[in-house]
Amino acid sequence: MSTSPDRSSRPTGRWDHVSHTVLFLEIASSDGPGGTESDRQVARAPLHRVVRSAFADSGIPWATCRHDERYDGVLVAIPPSIATSAIVDRLIPCLETGIRRYNREAAPVRIQLRAALHVGPVIATADGLTGPAIAAASSMLNSRELVNHQLKTGADLALTVSPQVYETVIRHASGYADPTRYREIHSEGSAAWLCAAE
Repeated sequence: MSTSPDRSSRPTGRWDHVSHTVLFLEIASSDGPGGTESDRQVARAPLHRVVRSAFADSGIPWATCRHDERYDGVLVAIPPSIATSAIVDRLIPCLETGIRRYNREAAPVRIQLRAALHVGPVIATADGLTGPAIAAASSMLNSRELVNHQLKTGADLALTVSPQVYETVIRHASGYADPTRYREIHSEGSAAWLCAAE
């Protein structure tokens, strides 16, 4: 299954410098026999099934998003017509449920995911998605505190969000976006918020 957009039918102009919600997902570990590169390749196919199912279950149309394959994951730019609150309240819980279900159902390779959520301008080129918002999400995804949290808790999905997402969506929210689930962390001098509930 290809997760790459049909760039021939999607002009890039309508994407340039428009703020999107950026969801960056990465396979943090894939624990099979030895956790080999072969195991990681095996893990990529169910990752994409989980992601596509989560979008369907949350009611957020996958076809409206721009998505790029990355080495160990997938980068998704969700258009501004879809509220970031819907992504936090509906999509993220569906992702968490999907990866837990996969790991529970006698999966040959257990998968752990890291996720970063940010909002900002996205630029689409013939080579894929770029822009400061994507660079920021990538930095959040590789935060040492996020990595250590997942190692400590063994969480199937470890989530970090940018200050913008925290302030505009989470701070006054309830349910899955309950702000008491989050704590502030720092990565390379920049702040982010880690969903620290185990």
